[in-house]
Amino acid sequence: MRTTFFTLFLILFFSNQSFSQSQNFKIQNMGRKYSEKQLVTALFNADWCGYFHESSRYTITFDDGATVELLSKKEISSSEKLNDACFQNENIKDNGIYKIHESGALVRMLSARNTSKN
Repeated sequence: MRTTFFTLFLILFFSNQSFSQSQNFKIQNMGRKYSEKQLVTALFNADWCGYFHESSRYTITFDDGATVELLSKKEISSSEKLNDACFQNENIKDNGIYKIHESGALVRMLSARNTSKN
């Protein structure tokens, strides 16, 4: 019985450790629609390469009012080993609004008025 609890504890402890080490974002405000687990899972599974900022946090907003900041290059652990191409130095806020699709994937919504004509 003790062995079972100990094994379960180890599995949970190490899964949480490995998950938190690769989390390159911080939830600033929770919204009304998505749980913290939904946000973390969707953000963790998304490819943020190109969105990270060199020196500032990059802010994204969800349709329910939640706001999340992607950590800057200075804040990301050196053990993450992200490619330098994943960092930009122009924008610190996303003009799009994000929502979580029922499949769990992130969807970025932009108004047609926010786009420019070529």
